[in-house]
Amino acid sequence: MADALETIRRNIGELATEDGDFYVACAETDECPAPLTGRQFPTEDAAREAAALARTYRETLRESDPDLPQYRLAVYERTGDPLTLVSTRERAAGQRPNGLPRTSRSVTLSGAGEREWLRMDNAPLVHVRRNGEPLPDDAVERQLDSKL
Repeated sequence: MADALETIRRNIGELATEDGDFYVACAETDECPAPLTGRQFPTEDAAREAAALARTYRETLRESDPDLPQYRLAVYERTGDPLTLVSTRERAAGQRPNGLPRTSRSVTLSGAGEREWLRMDNAPLVHVRRNGEPLPDDAVERQLDSKL
């Protein structure tokens, strides 16, 4: 098994490049599990091939560790600039039932030097990532429970 895993890792390494436009990650969490961690690929086809190899790699590992996490791997293209989120909160008339002042929150999401393209006023906002990493499920759940 060790030889097969090493061969797959080497094949994925040969497909990878230092500054590729594509990567492979979990479709639900955007996590890049081993053997894909930190890998970028020059073309979508190379990334698809790496995803297939990674599935085989993880299936082989699962033979000795049935509890190995499963991921639905997908190919993504890296985008230019990250999105920008601007949030403002202003005091509004009245108080909440808990005695705190009412507020009005506006959120604007934009990216790539484009004009404003999404603006929400007093809509629920739930953060799912912090510092580029997905938040744990319990952190997202607490936000949903607090009815932001």
